[in-house]
Amino acid sequence: MSTDDLVATNELLMAELPDVRYSDADARYLRWLYEENPYGPAYQESVDEDGVRIAHYALIPQDYRGPDGPVPGAFSLHAVTRSGTQRKGYFVSLGLELYARAGADGRDIAIGIPNEKSVNAGPKYLGWRLEGQIPVKICIPTTVRTGTTQTFRATPEFLASDRFVGITADLDAFPTTSITNSWTTAGLRWRLARPHAEHAVHVTPDLVAVSLRTVQRGVPAAVIMKVLPRGGRRGPLSGRAIVTAACRHHRAPLAIHAGWNEHVNIAGIQPPRWIRPAPLFLLLRSLRDGVDQDAIRLSTYEFLDM
Repeated sequence: MSTDDLVATNELLMAELPDVRYSDADARYLRWLYEENPYGPAYQESVDEDGVRIAHYALIPQDYRGPDGPVPGAFSLHAVTRSGTQRKGYFVSLGLELYARAGADGRDIAIGIPNEKSVNAGPKYLGWRLEGQIPVKICIPTTVRTGTTQTFRATPEFLASDRFVGITADLDAFPTTSITNSWTTAGLRWRLARPHAEHAVHVTPDLVAVSLRTVQRGVPAAVIMKVLPRGGRRGPLSGRAIVTAACRHHRAPLAIHAGWNEHVNIAGIQPPRWIRPAPLFLLLRSLRDGVDQDAIRLSTYEFLDM
């Protein structure tokens, strides 16, 4: 994409979905997301009228795997139309074009994470299957010492280091009963370099995890973004040391975890309504003939996969 094209999309997103990610005039976040992904550039479509971007939609390539091997996939995001133009059918036309392109390129499945406001649009107009609401839990750190846990800030220097390579080299080796994201060193290095995010990496003898800090209703919390077994280990593995290390690093009294993990138990409780994040839902879709949409299942899915 040209810089002007990225900037036009960035302006639309900032206008309709205001967020710090779109605050850079040079569209730094979109350049990272759309062009620097090691799994390939984004599939994207836009509509302009009178020199103004009024609609946009994108799929981000992701590599998954199942019990029988690789499952090339994509993540659906940025389906947005400018206020006042929503009823022109751009969401459907752009979506169908993107799905056809990604499927022709060998991508098998697409995953979408809409909020409560937009969850019905995908199944109603574009053939997605609603899997359900993504579970969220609050996790309380233990008072037990976690001396064997190491924590690293995901700085550019750390991500480029031999230590990072050693920590992440065997994180895509654990067994899976259905589909899971393939987290390679290159994939993690790119994901943890996201602009406007300060990730931490926690390492125990059995696990590697990623976290960051958030504030919900004035309460600081450590967000457990991802937990990966090391060296092909399988569960049940305890995530207690990870929760404690993340809370200590981010100086937070509690942690938030969303999704599910086939091999790691992240113990917690459903958050009270006053602190509960807005609900998110999981949508699944096949992208080409021969992929049974109703058979798609995710064995592990967490914040970092989104």
